[in-house]
Amino acid sequence: MDDTLKGTFLVGSLRSESLNRAAAVHARSFLADGAEVTTPDLGEIPLYNQDLEENASLEVVTQFQREVSRSDIVVIFSPEYNYGIPGLLKNAIDWLSRPFGAGSLIGKAVGIVSVTPSSRVGENVREQLLQTCAILSDRTYGITLGIGGVASLNKGALPHEGRQALDDWLEMFTLYAVGRKPS
Repeated sequence: MDDTLKGTFLVGSLRSESLNRAAAVHARSFLADGAEVTTPDLGEIPLYNQDLEENASLEVVTQFQREVSRSDIVVIFSPEYNYGIPGLLKNAIDWLSRPFGAGSLIGKAVGIVSVTPSSRVGENVREQLLQTCAILSDRTYGITLGIGGVASLNKGALPHEGRQALDDWLEMFTLYAVGRKPS
Protein backbone atom coordinates (compact mmCIF):
# COMPACT_ATOMS: atom_id res chain seq x y z
CA MET A 1 0.00 0.00 0.00
CA ASP A 2 1.27 3.46 -0.90
CA ASP A 3 1.33 5.77 2.14
CA THR A 4 2.36 8.79 0.09
CA LEU A 5 -0.08 11.67 0.49
CA LYS A 6 -1.14 13.53 -2.61
CA GLY A 7 -1.41 17.26 -2.11
CA THR A 8 -2.20 20.52 -3.80
CA PHE A 9 -0.89 23.85 -2.60
CA LEU A 10 -2.88 26.94 -3.54
CA VAL A 11 -0.79 30.11 -3.42
CA GLY A 12 -2.83 33.31 -3.35
CA SER A 13 -0.11 35.56 -4.74
CA LEU A 14 1.39 35.88 -8.21
CA ARG A 15 4.56 37.71 -7.12
CA SER A 16 7.77 35.82 -7.80
CA GLU A 17 9.17 36.97 -4.44
CA SER A 18 5.94 36.19 -2.60
CA LEU A 19 6.34 35.34 1.08
CA ASN A 20 3.55 32.79 0.76
CA ARG A 21 5.09 31.19 -2.34
CA ALA A 22 8.34 30.82 -0.36
CA ALA A 23 6.34 29.16 2.43
CA ALA A 24 4.80 26.75 -0.09
CA VAL A 25 8.23 25.90 -1.50
CA HIS A 26 9.51 25.20 2.01
CA ALA A 27 6.44 23.11 2.86
CA ARG A 28 6.88 21.07 -0.30
CA SER A 29 10.47 20.35 0.69
CA PHE A 30 9.45 19.52 4.27
CA LEU A 31 6.83 17.04 3.04
CA ALA A 32 8.98 15.59 0.23
CA ASP A 33 9.47 12.18 1.87
CA GLY A 34 5.77 11.61 2.53
CA ALA A 35 3.82 13.60 -0.04
CA GLU A 36 3.63 14.34 -3.74
CA VAL A 37 2.61 17.98 -4.06
CA THR A 38 1.51 20.08 -6.99
CA THR A 39 1.18 23.87 -7.03
CA PRO A 40 -1.07 24.96 -9.89
CA ASP A 41 -0.68 28.44 -11.38
CA LEU A 42 -3.86 30.17 -10.24
CA GLY A 43 -3.13 33.01 -12.69
CA GLU A 44 -4.15 30.68 -15.55
CA ILE A 45 -7.66 30.12 -14.16
CA PRO A 46 -10.29 32.33 -15.88
CA LEU A 47 -12.64 34.42 -13.78
CA TYR A 48 -15.54 32.36 -12.56
CA ASN A 49 -18.59 32.80 -14.77
CA GLN A 50 -21.54 30.43 -14.59
CA ASP A 51 -22.12 30.86 -18.33
CA LEU A 52 -18.62 29.46 -18.97
CA GLU A 53 -19.28 26.62 -16.59
CA GLU A 54 -22.55 25.66 -18.27
CA ASN A 55 -21.70 26.31 -21.92
CA ALA A 56 -18.07 25.46 -22.40
CA SER A 57 -15.51 22.90 -21.47
CA LEU A 58 -12.59 24.82 -20.01
CA GLU A 59 -9.65 22.41 -20.01
CA VAL A 60 -7.57 24.51 -17.60
CA VAL A 61 -10.44 24.53 -15.08
CA THR A 62 -11.23 20.84 -15.56
CA GLN A 63 -7.57 19.94 -15.07
CA PHE A 64 -7.36 22.15 -11.95
CA GLN A 65 -10.48 20.60 -10.44
CA ARG A 66 -9.25 17.09 -11.26
CA GLU A 67 -5.85 17.82 -9.68
CA VAL A 68 -7.47 18.93 -6.44
CA SER A 69 -9.97 16.04 -6.50
CA ARG A 70 -7.06 13.56 -6.58
CA SER A 71 -5.45 15.19 -3.54
CA ASP A 72 -5.64 14.00 0.03
CA ILE A 73 -4.57 17.40 1.35
CA VAL A 74 -4.98 20.99 0.15
CA VAL A 75 -2.95 23.73 1.81
CA ILE A 76 -3.74 27.35 1.09
CA PHE A 77 -0.91 29.88 1.41
CA SER A 78 -2.30 33.39 1.25
CA PRO A 79 -1.41 36.99 1.88
CA GLU A 80 -4.11 39.32 3.14
CA TYR A 81 -5.23 41.91 0.57
CA ASN A 82 -7.32 44.81 1.84
CA TYR A 83 -8.25 42.83 4.97
CA GLY A 84 -9.42 39.80 3.02
CA ILE A 85 -8.90 37.00 0.51
CA PRO A 86 -7.00 37.95 -2.67
CA GLY A 87 -9.26 37.86 -5.73
CA LEU A 88 -6.99 35.34 -7.46
CA LEU A 89 -7.46 32.84 -4.64
CA LYS A 90 -11.17 33.48 -4.15
CA ASN A 91 -11.70 32.88 -7.86
CA ALA A 92 -9.87 29.53 -7.68
CA ILE A 93 -11.93 28.49 -4.65
CA ASP A 94 -15.13 29.48 -6.46
CA TRP A 95 -14.21 27.14 -9.35
CA LEU A 96 -13.34 24.37 -6.85
CA SER A 97 -16.82 24.69 -5.32
CA ARG A 98 -18.38 23.67 -8.66
CA PRO A 99 -20.45 21.78 -9.60
CA PHE A 100 -22.69 22.80 -6.73
CA GLY A 101 -22.81 20.10 -4.06
CA ALA A 102 -19.98 18.09 -5.62
CA GLY A 103 -16.97 20.41 -5.44
CA SER A 104 -13.35 19.33 -5.49
CA LEU A 105 -12.68 20.12 -1.81
CA ILE A 106 -15.24 17.69 -0.41
CA GLY A 107 -13.46 15.15 1.78
CA LYS A 108 -10.07 16.85 1.47
CA ALA A 109 -8.07 17.88 4.53
CA VAL A 110 -7.72 21.65 4.01
CA GLY A 111 -5.15 23.75 5.86
CA ILE A 112 -4.63 27.51 5.86
CA VAL A 113 -1.37 29.48 6.21
CA SER A 114 -0.64 33.19 5.88
CA VAL A 115 2.80 34.78 5.90
CA THR A 116 2.84 38.54 6.21
CA PRO A 117 4.93 41.53 7.29
CA SER A 118 2.07 42.56 9.56
CA SER A 119 1.95 41.83 13.27
CA ARG A 120 -1.72 40.86 12.73
CA VAL A 121 -0.46 37.69 10.96
CA GLY A 122 -3.15 37.60 8.27
CA GLU A 123 -5.86 37.27 10.87
CA ASN A 124 -8.68 38.41 8.57
CA VAL A 125 -7.73 36.29 5.56
CA ARG A 126 -7.25 33.20 7.72
CA GLU A 127 -10.64 33.69 9.36
CA GLN A 128 -12.40 34.29 6.03
CA LEU A 129 -10.71 31.28 4.41
CA LEU A 130 -11.56 29.12 7.41
CA GLN A 131 -15.21 30.14 7.14
CA THR A 132 -15.35 29.56 3.37
CA CYS A 133 -13.45 26.27 3.38
CA ALA A 134 -15.48 24.86 6.27
CA ILE A 135 -18.53 25.12 4.01
CA LEU A 136 -16.74 23.43 1.09
CA SER A 137 -14.94 20.65 2.98
CA ASP A 138 -15.94 18.62 6.00
CA ARG A 139 -12.23 18.26 6.86
CA THR A 140 -11.01 21.85 7.18
CA TYR A 141 -8.29 22.00 9.83
CA GLY A 142 -9.44 24.50 12.44
CA ILE A 143 -5.94 25.55 13.50
CA THR A 144 -4.64 28.03 10.96
CA LEU A 145 -1.07 29.32 10.90
CA GLY A 146 -0.17 32.99 10.81
CA ILE A 147 3.49 33.91 10.45
CA GLY A 148 3.92 37.63 10.98
CA GLY A 149 6.76 40.12 10.94
CA VAL A 150 8.31 38.74 7.74
CA ALA A 151 9.26 41.78 5.68
CA SER A 152 11.52 40.03 3.18
CA LEU A 153 12.99 36.70 2.21
CA ASN A 154 16.54 35.57 2.94
CA LYS A 155 17.94 34.33 -0.40
CA GLY A 156 14.42 33.32 -1.41
CA ALA A 157 13.63 31.57 1.86
CA LEU A 158 11.59 32.40 4.93
CA PRO A 159 13.51 33.34 8.06
CA HIS A 160 14.40 30.43 10.35
CA GLU A 161 11.61 31.17 12.87
CA GLY A 162 9.01 31.15 10.09
CA ARG A 163 10.29 27.87 8.68
CA GLN A 164 10.24 26.29 12.14
CA ALA A 165 6.68 27.47 12.82
CA LEU A 166 5.60 26.08 9.44
CA ASP A 167 7.34 22.74 10.09
CA ASP A 168 5.59 22.40 13.45
CA TRP A 169 2.21 23.26 11.94
CA LEU A 170 2.73 20.86 9.01
CA GLU A 171 3.46 18.01 11.42
CA MET A 172 0.16 18.62 13.22
CA PHE A 173 -1.78 19.16 9.99
CA THR A 174 -0.52 15.93 8.40
CA LEU A 175 -1.45 13.98 11.52
CA TYR A 176 -4.92 15.50 11.26
CA ALA A 177 -5.05 14.68 7.53
CA VAL A 178 -4.31 11.00 8.06
CA GLY A 179 -6.60 10.75 11.07
CA ARG A 180 -4.01 10.32 13.81
CA LYS A 181 -3.77 12.10 17.12
CA PRO A 182 -0.50 13.81 18.07
CA SER A 183 1.59 11.88 20.59
